[in-house]
Amino acid sequence: MGELNNFLSWLKVDVITEEILIFILFVPIIATLVNVSRYIIGFRTFGIYAPMILSFSYIFTGIRYGLLVTVAVIVSTLLSHTLLKNIRMHYMSRITINYTITVFMVLIILALNEISPWSITTEQHTISAIPPLGIILIITLSDFFIKQYIKKDLLTTIRSLVETVIIACIGWLLLTINELQNFLINNIWILIPLLILNFLIGQYKSLSIKELFRFKKDLSDNGENE
Repeated sequence: MGELNNFLSWLKVDVITEEILIFILFVPIIATLVNVSRYIIGFRTFGIYAPMILSFSYIFTGIRYGLLVTVAVIVSTLLSHTLLKNIRMHYMSRITINYTITVFMVLIILALNEISPWSITTEQHTISAIPPLGIILIITLSDFFIKQYIKKDLLTTIRSLVETVIIACIGWLLLTINELQNFLINNIWILIPLLILNFLIGQYKSLSIKELFRFKKDLSDNGENE
């Protein structure tokens, strides 16, 4: 244990900053959160990458501003897809045009928010103070949304979007807890229990909580019909 503490001290002082260490350590934590939500709860997010990126983005933008940008991206993506769906073109060209339209619409929505008397921007997260990368990462959500929309129907895609944002908000909340940050910095060994937990989840073969509720409801409806 003493050698481990010496390693941690050397890592924090001579290798990377505490802020970088915190963000790196939260990668497997948020991934585990997505894993638990998928197989235990039954959420169907846009994979692991999307909720993880949104969680980190909301740290940069603030949760309210981040959610505003998220809504702007989704509305813009739906508009872009509606305009382009009947036009034959190469896939990459379609995605590029989608991003262009999305960025244009996001800029308009953000500008309207700045001049609106009901602006949700806080003093800590004005558009001038937000790192551009925070907004850019949220805009990449457009690609996940449109791919899901093409494969599935709109209702399924919206459900996956909502569940993705819920997990992202939980991840953001965890990232803001100072006590948890301090614990992780001083207890990197926590990665080992995470490995074991994810291995056990990988062997889980029972129904998720959502599936249990759905089947219970279906059985109840069938009983009433009989």
